[in-house]
Amino acid sequence: MHDEFSGPIATGRQVTYRPGACRAGARLRCRQGVVAGGAVFDEYTDITWVPVRVDGRALDTEPEWVRAENIIEVRAGA
Repeated sequence: MHDEFSGPIATGRQVTYRPGACRAGARLRCRQGVVAGGAVFDEYTDITWVPVRVDGRALDTEPEWVRAENIIEVRAGA
C-alpha cells in the first residue's frame, strides 16, 4: 500500500468520491460514504482500492470498492 494513503483514508472516515474510472472531461456525480476497512494495493495494476459503504445503504450491504485516486475528500467519521 502506498504511504500517501495510509494516513487520511482510514476505517470510519467519511469520503466523497467519483464512481467509476477517472476520465478527463467525464461528468460523473459524486457519491459519499464511509470507509469500511483497510485499503488494498494491487501490485499488478498499481491501483489502491478502498472499501466504502455508500451512504443510505444498509449496514449489511457489501461495500463498494473505490479507487483511492477517485476519492476527492476525506473527513473525520461521525
